[in-house]
Amino acid sequence: MQSSTLASACNPKASVNGFSRIGLPKLHTEAVIAMALSSNFNKPFGDPSNYPPAAGDEDIRALLHRTADESAVFKHQFPPRFPISGRTYFGGLPTAPADFRWPRAPDGTPYSFMAQVDCAELPDFQLRKFLPASGVLHFFVNWDVFDGLDEAQSWPNHVVLSRDTTEPCREVRPPDDLPPCYGASNARFYFPWLEHTDRHDYPRAFARKAMTMGVVRTFAEEHPRELDGNSAGRYQQIWEEEQAAELARFYGDPVIADALPGPKDDFAARRTVQRPTTTFPAGWIDIEVFCGLFLKEVLERGIKQIERGKDAAGQPWPVDPAAVRAAYENALTTANGWIERSRSAGLTSPVPEADRMAFWSWLEEMNAAAVDPITDSRCARVLNQLSWKTVRTGAHICLSASEAASSLVPEEMMGELRMEHSVLVAGKWPRRAGRHQMLGAGRDVQGAPRRHTLAAGDPLLSDVLLLQLDTDWAVPWMLADCGVLQYWISVSDLRAERFDRVRVTIEGH
Repeated sequence: MQSSTLASACNPKASVNGFSRIGLPKLHTEAVIAMALSSNFNKPFGDPSNYPPAAGDEDIRALLHRTADESAVFKHQFPPRFPISGRTYFGGLPTAPADFRWPRAPDGTPYSFMAQVDCAELPDFQLRKFLPASGVLHFFVNWDVFDGLDEAQSWPNHVVLSRDTTEPCREVRPPDDLPPCYGASNARFYFPWLEHTDRHDYPRAFARKAMTMGVVRTFAEEHPRELDGNSAGRYQQIWEEEQAAELARFYGDPVIADALPGPKDDFAARRTVQRPTTTFPAGWIDIEVFCGLFLKEVLERGIKQIERGKDAAGQPWPVDPAAVRAAYENALTTANGWIERSRSAGLTSPVPEADRMAFWSWLEEMNAAAVDPITDSRCARVLNQLSWKTVRTGAHICLSASEAASSLVPEEMMGELRMEHSVLVAGKWPRRAGRHQMLGAGRDVQGAPRRHTLAAGDPLLSDVLLLQLDTDWAVPWMLADCGVLQYWISVSDLRAERFDRVRVTIEGH
């Protein structure tokens, strides 16, 4: 609405729809204003002859295909094959010549490695000529970007080009002061089972994931200004249809698979410790994750509830605080003991049957000793919730660790994992793989593709999307709030291979 019209509608001495507001009863004032706003809300302003034309479906489709750009896109290798021998992959550590220098922020903090692309492995596509013919592009990020520090977006050396040499490449040893994934202040949110362990041994590198590359046409999500604004909704619908069809050419038909069923919820089952899979805990990582989550539950909810003396409903709890607290302390000691055993045995090693039975006996004993089936941190309801969280976490870790570790992944998890490694999934599965790409039209979350547009008067200063890394449950990457990390470079810097001048944006919902 134009400001003059809004001011007129809200001015008690102004006319509304041609009628004077002077002398109207007070009770009718707000109703008249509401009528004015309602009558003008859907009415465009200015000369109708100057309105942009309304767009039909065929016009929109023609525009989409006329302005489409080809992009190099990435697909997870599932199930993974070991060893990962190619030089294009996500996570892990960079593979580079001996003279490689790990990039750092202005304060000296090392960046975290995200991905690398071997330019010699890139497919042939429309914009391929703008990228180096050979060499490896290494992509890093500084976690200050995640904390909202705007100036960190333009810090140099987020991208490093390793040129091919006669010397063999090797996996680069990370700096001793490399911060954990997501940064020291945020790692506990992404690896919650490690927060209350004796050693906060947060991972400093993501799991290494082999990726296959292909070519897909990408369409701009933004509704073009030359089309009538009333076409915006239909433009979005057609964009989704056309983009999905393009993605299917490379990724295949949407995946349909069964997710891991949740715990049984009838009255008797809710009071029973249930196994999420037939082999759980399959690997020692399952026991470490479960016990770490149990520590978090007891320390952050159970003991604090005793200190308050009330349950979540405000009722006095427990009847014997000293006894329950002593039982909690004993359970914490046992959980820490299991964690130490897990680390000594090797986290991705199989759990012997005797240890598996001893672990389950401990859970059942805690449930039997719980003083109620809802509030007590030892009750089956809580233990089952932790078990289901654990089996999902452990399956991802084992799947990416090695051939032997991947064999520990429960069969019941494979359908869910397949969907999490797929870009196109049928139905409303919320944890699909991200849409990663080089060049082309990127994902528009909070407007970064719109802001990085043609600079006035100089096409060479226009930004292009060098790489897009999307939130991806298979890595797992959680980028902002289900957002996207994008690397931008000007056309002139791209042609000059000035990758040290790349800028980054991180946006979430």
